[in-house]
Amino acid sequence: MREDSGIPFESEMEPMEWAKFIVRTRSERNYSQAFSILSSRAQKGSTEAEYYLGLLYSRGQGVKKDLAAAKYWFEKASAGGNLSAMYFLGKMHSKGYGAEKDHHKAVSLLIKPAEMGDPRAQYELGLINFDGESEEKDLPSAVKWFTSAAESGHSEAQFVLGQLYKTGYGVEKDTEKALNWLTSAAMNKHRGAQILLGNMYDTGDGVPVDKEEAERWYSMKDDEFISAL
Repeated sequence: MREDSGIPFESEMEPMEWAKFIVRTRSERNYSQAFSILSSRAQKGSTEAEYYLGLLYSRGQGVKKDLAAAKYWFEKASAGGNLSAMYFLGKMHSKGYGAEKDHHKAVSLLIKPAEMGDPRAQYELGLINFDGESEEKDLPSAVKWFTSAAESGHSEAQFVLGQLYKTGYGVEKDTEKALNWLTSAAMNKHRGAQILLGNMYDTGDGVPVDKEEAERWYSMKDDEFISAL
């Protein structure tokens, strides 16, 4: 271990794995060395290193935040087949964040990681189909992708599905499914789902009035999730 930081040094880990660990744990004092390792590997064609350089520039970790540089590295990594880079680049094009807003391009980038099971990409595809900014809304496709993401534990997708089943928008209204998805999101610490469940029990919206249950959701704290399982 490095005596000054408590972070495993690369002599104890493969250098690339160490650099990735530093980026993931946001260990600021080690950014410079991690950046050097990633740059060296990226020059040798490592798509994983290219992806992590994109992350550093997109977040401003150890370097000045530079979305153009992030886009450059994500594009290189995506061209090499890196699924995580495809997700981030797709999201940039979906939101117009550091890249031209282009939903068709976003979909072309997001589809592969989504099909490979990335819930983040599945959720973004759900949003694109739900919003229909570049073409007609496609609610069945939106629900399909939201469901895939929700089944993988994506709390925002669970929250959205819960609201769709509660209102019957894009799906057949189903209070039981709404409660199941909202509860899943709430147990995943989604504050909006907790408040909505509290409101439902407080007012009897689709469920019997239960003030105690309402208060439980309104006041739920992180340490209550384990005991509630």
